[in-house]
Amino acid sequence: MQPLRLHLYIALRLTVHRLRQAATTWPQPQDWQLAAGLTVALGLVVVPLGVLSHFLTPTLADVTWPEGLALAARVLLVPALIEEGFWRVLLLPHPTELISPGKRWQVGLPMLGLFVVMHPLNAMTLYPTAFATFTNPMFLLSATLLGLICTIAYWRSGSWWVVAAMHWLVVTVWLLFLGGYSLLNLG
Repeated sequence: MQPLRLHLYIALRLTVHRLRQAATTWPQPQDWQLAAGLTVALGLVVVPLGVLSHFLTPTLADVTWPEGLALAARVLLVPALIEEGFWRVLLLPHPTELISPGKRWQVGLPMLGLFVVMHPLNAMTLYPTAFATFTNPMFLLSATLLGLICTIAYWRSGSWWVVAAMHWLVVTVWLLFLGGYSLLNLG
């Protein structure tokens, strides 16, 4: 094989491997326990800081039950499944890949940085009404911590479903109960 074709072949095989492994790895009870613990820890840090900084406002979003359910379903697709599928599943080594913890973090930390930076870039290009929110230091801290706990949970579980559930829960709670709905001008 020619070098370029060989590299493309290897990249395709790795992509298929990562997607298949992450999608077919069903979480064990300890994976859900870790995810729950990390998500609660995130909430214990982010909610008080967010309220103190006036970024988070404990309030119910001005939506009907059907609208809230539709929003939660949409959040399950984007950002939960799509973003986690890209930032964790495709770009990070799956636990089945033989790689040292140090090398894992050498890949993981830059990907975490890109995950965070992607939000302001998204606001500058595709979603300008979210610019003030997606560039807010409290939002960026929250995204960093969410990305970090999802990275840890993914490397421990190897499951797309764990990190998608974590991301979904955090964003859904923020939108429906902590003022995110109005911050993103969704109403």
